[in-house]
Amino acid sequence: MKTTSSKFLLFIALATLFAACQENPKKESQEMEAQEITYEAPKQIISLEEADSLYVNYKNRRARIIEKMEAESQTDGKPFVPTQFVSFDIEVLKEYIGYVEQEAKKGGTTADSLRIYFGNYGNTSTKYPKKNTVFLLPTAAVNNDYGGIFIDSEGKAKLVRDWFKSQSGVNSKDGRQKAEASLLPTIPATPIMQGGTSLTLNRGNGGPPPKTDF
Repeated sequence: MKTTSSKFLLFIALATLFAACQENPKKESQEMEAQEITYEAPKQIISLEEADSLYVNYKNRRARIIEKMEAESQTDGKPFVPTQFVSFDIEVLKEYIGYVEQEAKKGGTTADSLRIYFGNYGNTSTKYPKKNTVFLLPTAAVNNDYGGIFIDSEGKAKLVRDWFKSQSGVNSKDGRQKAEASLLPTIPATPIMQGGTSLTLNRGNGGPPPKTDF
């Protein structure tokens, strides 16, 4: 009888221990999920007053000049509305930054900043003809130099300026200078990395807001 009771008590003890082991990780997981990450405001945050001043300055000193210049070449008689913002989904930016950090690390460097370049779609775009845009380019140190990077066909991080040096035609230095002189942007219809990987982000949503923020 004692043997049976002892076995039963041992079984109960083991079952209780097993249940506790299963419950503790669950509790720890729930506690971790309940903890919220708190961020401090970056020192680069500006006031709404300063933001409004920047917006007005751009509108008066840039947007109106662009509007006047582009209106002169409009053939349909419609007014030209300059781009005043470009937006990117926050989740897209998070994924993009993670992807850039991942690919840069695999390529042998560390991406430490993003350059935001201004661009223009020119007459070749059917969706955004003549509209301004921006594109993001990660930067990093490569071979004792620093600048925007891409990943070459061997998986190594290389400087974008070095890629241009190796190009010919419209993507060469001479080709770009001719395009700039003619004011006719030459945008390739498809990427021509030839096995490499671009880390440049575009395709944001741009235009004047349906309801202006400022």
